[in-house]
Amino acid sequence: MAVSGSFNFTQNRDNLIKDAFVEAGILRPDETPDYEENSYAANTLNRMLKSWFQFGLHLFATRDATLFLETDKIQYSLGPTGDHCTESFTETAIKVAASTSATSIDVDSTTGMSASDYIGIELDSGAVHWTTISSVTDSDTVVIASGLASAAAVDNVVYFYTNKIQRPLRINHAYYRDHTTAEVKTDTRMYEISRDEYLSLSAKNTESRPTEYYFDPQLTNCVLNIYGEPTDVKDTIVLAMQFPFDDMDAAANDFSFPVEWLDAIHLNLAARLASAYRQGGDAKTMELTSRAVRALEQAKGFDEERSDLQIVPDPRWIGDN
Repeated sequence: MAVSGSFNFTQNRDNLIKDAFVEAGILRPDETPDYEENSYAANTLNRMLKSWFQFGLHLFATRDATLFLETDKIQYSLGPTGDHCTESFTETAIKVAASTSATSIDVDSTTGMSASDYIGIELDSGAVHWTTISSVTDSDTVVIASGLASAAAVDNVVYFYTNKIQRPLRINHAYYRDHTTAEVKTDTRMYEISRDEYLSLSAKNTESRPTEYYFDPQLTNCVLNIYGEPTDVKDTIVLAMQFPFDDMDAAANDFSFPVEWLDAIHLNLAARLASAYRQGGDAKTMELTSRAVRALEQAKGFDEERSDLQIVPDPRWIGDN
């Protein structure tokens, strides 16, 4: 028999919920959960997935985002209503010098620009003028919602992007990216410190390359506090952050997990449903719970980096003793 040549097996929310009911011995394969059963299982599923945030590093949920810096600013809000931080952006440059209050801007290229996108334009003052795109006139002209706060010379950098990031759960790594030229960029690692360490630092807004940060996880937006006030707003901070899994709101929603996690999700949901629907402590429920624990541990073991571990002294503390 020939192999399928297919590698795209997956399940959506309600497919997995039905299988979990069957696995728990609550329904037969030819039965379908009613509305109340399905609603209860969907809520249980979402609570379970939310609780899995606490496991820490999920490679598939860790993505890079770029934070755009501002003059005289050492505290940034990260999230859907926060400061300018995005997973994907495009860079171009001023083509024809623009004067104060200008709203029609000539750039090297408008490829990828769309109305309502965020746009940041480097001003001759050293600041970045952030606004949104009203319209794209042609291949090199864009109309912005608010006029430039001051003049912008030829070759000043222009950034644009569509979406701000979701609220991150944590920052795994941070790098200060020095935009020496459009082609050459140099990354320098930043070090995370505790709240007490950050608060004890003096002169936090001294003009210098940021070297340390304190991450404060709040609700709607998180807060990033950096030590050192950047002097070049063309530079950015690259953040490797862990983001939340998508909610399972609708019947046909796919999981924001690799398919290697499906069995763990299926068995853990089945174990929770068995505990709710079956007599507590029965053999089926205990057997399911044991399988669910093993499946989850296997999925977590798969979700790790396969590189050699190197332990080196923190360069900040070398020579202290």
